[in-house]
Amino acid sequence: MSRPPTEMSHQHLAALDGLRGVAILLVLLHGFDVIQSSAGFGHALDAVLDLGWIGVQLFFVLSGFLITGILLDSRHTPTYYKSFFVRRVLRIFPLYYGVLLTAFVVLPRLAPAIGGGEHQLWLWIYLANFAAPFGYGEPAFPHFWSLCVEEQFYLLWPFAVRHAGRRGVIALSTLLVIIAIGSRLYVRYRLGEPIGHEAAYMFTPCRMDALAIGALVAALLRSEHGATWLVRYRPQLFAVGGLLLLLVGVACGHLQRVGAMMQTIGYTLIALGFSLVLISSLRQGGMPARLLAWAPLRRCGIYSYGMYVFYAPLHLFVGLPLLAKIGSMPTLAEALVYEAAAILVTFGLAAISWHAYERRFLALKSRLAPLPTT
Repeated sequence: MSRPPTEMSHQHLAALDGLRGVAILLVLLHGFDVIQSSAGFGHALDAVLDLGWIGVQLFFVLSGFLITGILLDSRHTPTYYKSFFVRRVLRIFPLYYGVLLTAFVVLPRLAPAIGGGEHQLWLWIYLANFAAPFGYGEPAFPHFWSLCVEEQFYLLWPFAVRHAGRRGVIALSTLLVIIAIGSRLYVRYRLGEPIGHEAAYMFTPCRMDALAIGALVAALLRSEHGATWLVRYRPQLFAVGGLLLLLVGVACGHLQRVGAMMQTIGYTLIALGFSLVLISSLRQGGMPARLLAWAPLRRCGIYSYGMYVFYAPLHLFVGLPLLAKIGSMPTLAEALVYEAAAILVTFGLAAISWHAYERRFLALKSRLAPLPTT
């Protein structure tokens, strides 16, 4: 038997750690891809690795599902807002602002020649996703746009969930998906290429469909028939259906991250595909859950936030300079060795960060803002 959906917010599911691990590995395979082949197997492999950007979409779906579930299960408690915002701050801010302090305050004092930081303000106030498409991004942190999207979304979402309830979340999430698709079409047309294409990729209204789809799943699984779905249908059916939707989403965009079809409907189809994979992982004992509970994958999921924060600076300021010392275009073998080594180094750094730094703040959650009980 699967657990009732209303227990999911408080029950740690190993498969969801594994799914988070899948998301970060997809992002890293994309981020550390240095294959330069223009034909043959190398070119095909480069195209596959480049698709790893969809890992961010999986992060959004997971986040929308987990956080909306917690909000729905605790919406009638007196510490609803305090619990959510304090726990969010303890999870996100220490590492995020710790990295910014290191990059823009500590390192320039130790090595003034490093430079940079002209547009750092947008990172400090979580608006980099609106600044970067117009050329006001920080080169060291091109990936922080997605963190800004989540924080902006969750600044208002708890208020919506509190007042809307489960059925209201279903209606509102559906509306947000429609608004996101319309927003992408509008900014592409209004701002033109290339600014409009990047804006449709980074602006919060344009990317909130994945968060909303995750929220929609959380609300649906808390309906009368939610648990029945998990028990009645084989999880493999959800997994296969999700993978097929992913293929359709990727294919309709012709593998292009900011292509017209991808930004019209591709992002949404990919998010829907991941939502079905997520549902398949909730049935404990099912094959998808067993596969995703693989210990190394779960460990990547546990360290995924740090891995995401660290990977781009490592690649830009350590990895690429080291590759440049080779003096020539890396061979396919060298590119694959670099990919594997970079992922391992990122994993190691994130593990150190989690155990030596982040965990100290996470331990404060239960004391400062315990999860409300209904």
